[in-house]
Amino acid sequence: MVWNRIELKEDSKSLIRLNYWPFVLVAFIHAVVSGGSAGKSGTANAARDWEWMDAEGYYGADGYEVVERIVGFVNPFLGFALATVLGMWILMIALNIFVMHPIEVGCKRYMVMARSVKPEFQEMAFAFKNCYGNVVKTIFLKNLFTALWTLLFVIPGVVKSYEYRMIPYLMAEYPDMASDEAFRISREMMMGNKWEAFVLDLSFFGWNILSALTLGLTGIFYSGPYQMLTNAALYLALKKTHPGFGYEQPDDNYYFQK
Repeated sequence: MVWNRIELKEDSKSLIRLNYWPFVLVAFIHAVVSGGSAGKSGTANAARDWEWMDAEGYYGADGYEVVERIVGFVNPFLGFALATVLGMWILMIALNIFVMHPIEVGCKRYMVMARSVKPEFQEMAFAFKNCYGNVVKTIFLKNLFTALWTLLFVIPGVVKSYEYRMIPYLMAEYPDMASDEAFRISREMMMGNKWEAFVLDLSFFGWNILSALTLGLTGIFYSGPYQMLTNAALYLALKKTHPGFGYEQPDDNYYFQK
């Protein structure tokens, strides 16, 4: 490992002090577009319901007829409700793939650029103007493969999430990079660094707890931008060591030089 977790975090805290409110805004937008909640739906106990609806044995024939009429009346509305929920679910998936994910890439681009220059907010829309289709496809494949690995086995899914961790950053800087190339380079960058990256994430655990206790306020106004800048610094540190980039570490002192 050629990077130091403490140094990355200290550099990020210094940057936050230089341009606090823009970092807060970008991190908040990133949290909104990348923090989609997975809805859970409960189902009633079917055996119990049909036992209750065995009205002919419990309520008599008249009771059975009443229940049958109620069910016949409710069914069309239930079908409409289910179709509406399904339509909204499909719409949200499309919104995430075609809008939220490109904005997420743009937010990461902003944080990467902030290590060397003062970025403009329009950088968050970078993916919409630069190889949009390729960015959408690559991030979709990243999320799909991670989800499939997680469904197969949880632990390999976590490992793969770290293996693919650098893909959004690569798309943020090289939107024309082929998907298979982005996967390959991300794997190479994270080779031998997965555990240390996990420890880096773990070092923010206390901040995440504090954010939960403060109803997200601590996350919005400090730990969110702090963690995003640290992750961007990790990407730059790993990129520096990858032989395919010919990369020079930017001078952080340049950030607000006039």
